[in-house]
Amino acid sequence: MDVIQTIEDNIIINTTAIYYKKWMVNNPKSTLVLLHDSLGCTVLWREWPEDLAKALQCNVISYDRRGYGKSDNYTVKRPINYLEQEAEILDQLMNHWQISKPILFGFSDGASVATIYAGMFPKKISGLIVEGVHVLIEKETLQGVRDAQTTLETTQIARVLEKYHGNKVFDLYYAWTKTWLSEQHQSWNIEHFITKIEVPILVIQGEFDEFGTMKQVDAFDVAKGSVQKLLVPQAGHTAHKENKPLVFDKVVIFANQIVENEKMD
Repeated sequence: MDVIQTIEDNIIINTTAIYYKKWMVNNPKSTLVLLHDSLGCTVLWREWPEDLAKALQCNVISYDRRGYGKSDNYTVKRPINYLEQEAEILDQLMNHWQISKPILFGFSDGASVATIYAGMFPKKISGLIVEGVHVLIEKETLQGVRDAQTTLETTQIARVLEKYHGNKVFDLYYAWTKTWLSEQHQSWNIEHFITKIEVPILVIQGEFDEFGTMKQVDAFDVAKGSVQKLLVPQAGHTAHKENKPLVFDKVVIFANQIVENEKMD
């Protein structure tokens, strides 16, 4: 039976405590770093980290970005390049963890951070997996954000999210929605980072993603590395939850290919 050891800790980055958790196996083949979505955190990955660690025989690390989950609150107004800032923070975390060439797996906002990181530091990772990634602003993106804001104001979603984010829920929600709906944000685009990505990429998108069309997926065609695409039938933005068997199997196959190729190099 696979034995998974876990460690939870915090690291101070620019005076803010960042929470992270590691799932560790004996003789790991590689490391997978998980990056959560705009309202997510480590706990909300549920069983995915442990399942991936067992299936891949790799260590898995997940962390809560500033203001999320078990990390410190962060109420500074988000600049338009806040996701680029998060990519730079990820680099500081990677240095702290002392991991070499991990595979990044980002979901939604976390996928955008992972994409930016892969373009900023193309030699520091071995592979990139993105799900529901935001590359550019579409009308579907804006409508999805508006709908999310309406959900906050008309349902009990805030009470549900308090289990994971405590009293930070409204700060998070409005930091996200107000930034994305602001006039200054409408020209936001990270395609220029994609042109610098050298590693293999897996792009996952739900067929009925509420936040974007296949334009987000096809934007990766300009990458230097190979690109695989998975369109998940009948799924929305959270494809890894809506069809775990399909997404999980594809992620494991893709990551294993990278690990095997790294061995041969």
